[in-house]
Amino acid sequence: MRIKAAFSVFKRKLPSGRSVFYYQCYDQKGKRQWAKSTGSSKKTEAIAYCMQLYKEGKLIPEQKVPTFGEYAKGWWNPETCRYLKWRQLHEPITMSTLHIHQCNFRHHIKDYFSKYRLDEISPHIIEGWLLFMSEKGSNKKQDFGKKEKKLKGKTINMVLGTLRLMFAEAVRNKVIRDNPCNAVKELKEEKIVRTILTVEEARKLFPVNWQALWENPIAYKAHKLAACTGIRIGELRGLKGENVFDDYILISGQYTRYGYVQQTKTKDNRCIPIPSLMREELDVLLRSNGNGYVFSSDGGNNPMSIKLINKYFINALNKIGISYNEKLERNLSFHSWRHFLNTLLRMSNIADSKVQSITGHRSINMTNHYTHFDTRKFGEVRDVQQSLLVTAAIS
Repeated sequence: MRIKAAFSVFKRKLPSGRSVFYYQCYDQKGKRQWAKSTGSSKKTEAIAYCMQLYKEGKLIPEQKVPTFGEYAKGWWNPETCRYLKWRQLHEPITMSTLHIHQCNFRHHIKDYFSKYRLDEISPHIIEGWLLFMSEKGSNKKQDFGKKEKKLKGKTINMVLGTLRLMFAEAVRNKVIRDNPCNAVKELKEEKIVRTILTVEEARKLFPVNWQALWENPIAYKAHKLAACTGIRIGELRGLKGENVFDDYILISGQYTRYGYVQQTKTKDNRCIPIPSLMREELDVLLRSNGNGYVFSSDGGNNPMSIKLINKYFINALNKIGISYNEKLERNLSFHSWRHFLNTLLRMSNIADSKVQSITGHRSINMTNHYTHFDTRKFGEVRDVQQSLLVTAAIS
């Protein structure tokens, strides 16, 4: 059996050009410690220095590993979190993402791990925590008489992502050596069953006499644009008149719960062709709202609320024979238009690369790929859009 030496010394060249001997040793648990300087440039002196430390019992300095509660103090607060301040200088976290991390930390992480020392939190302990969330939900206090809601796999994996990030920062700052989350497998996520609208149903929603179905012209045009562009609801609400061109729209921002954000969900600007019939619909809104928010009822100052956009959609669905219960069963929502358009374009044999450039389902490295957008390259896409709207106008 090989016996480990009490310490080992090695030479390290400093930025100044001077060479100094460092030493490494193992703690009582057999874990190798960080290298420490002996301050000597001679090996014999370095060894003598280490031997003296060994005799005095100081070779392995007492290290106080903080508890999770101590380490996590001030985390996810922009005013006190060093990690957020560092990210702000490189790749800032959006307000919506920060809100998710804050909720994950406050409701599921903070109290559960508070008393553990960081180096005591093992993959086994984290797996127990995942099991706890899958069975009991969270460790937050519930209102009297309110039953705790169990968390789904996707939600638990998001919470695990927040914890993993916190541990990664502890490793980067050499508070601990390894990230225990990296050895933990994510939970199986439930597949969301979504039955998209058929082309026939979509055409029924946009007839010539649309007033018979839609109580609000702005909501009507919002869903119509979504049907032929697959635009996200935040992107639609953030669309401004200055980003509407003759035959395409530029998606470069979104409207969130925190207001307008000058970047998309994927931080990827993209251009989407629009057919002439849709451009005519938008012209009416542009005359009222100028370069402000296109889908607005107050002159472009504020976009229409999500609540109203959804309300008028539910009413229109009901009028073409899709009840509220059926809507819930089929999981129909504004987001369904993205699935609808994606399917429609692929069924029409549009190249996947063009479908991805329109829906925005592509790598962030392609951010500026369509900066110089040539609508002539998307003629077949516009043909599909026009066919959908023309047929709706005739029916």
